[in-house]
Amino acid sequence: MKFEMFDVENYDKWGELVKKWVRDRSSRPTTVAEFQDQLLKADVMAKYPQKFTELVFIEAGYDDGKLLIKLPPAELLNEAEKEVQGTSPYPMPPFYASDMKDSSLKNDTPSSRLLFHSKRVGEYTIKFCG
Repeated sequence: MKFEMFDVENYDKWGELVKKWVRDRSSRPTTVAEFQDQLLKADVMAKYPQKFTELVFIEAGYDDGKLLIKLPPAELLNEAEKEVQGTSPYPMPPFYASDMKDSSLKNDTPSSRLLFHSKRVGEYTIKFCG
């Protein structure tokens, strides 16, 4: 079974939207329709599987002594392992290739670091780690 995943094209805009929700709880959408509207207005360019019918925001505390570990579904993990053994290149968000040179940012300035951070926050929030 091929898993349909939520994904975005504009990781920077998605990351900025996520940061907004972190800083202002009242800005979080409460319905899928509101979520889709916010994605559209933020120009996120999302691929949105229709099977998702509700939203759940999970905030992991840092000082509560709990380590939150998000596990992917076993079927997704198995599917991902099969795919990465194929002939296609390892699937990475395209911003890594455009923003990175070796292990450093190509344009290492405070503003480019902040932009890269937004992209990473965006990526982190939607990946199943599978």
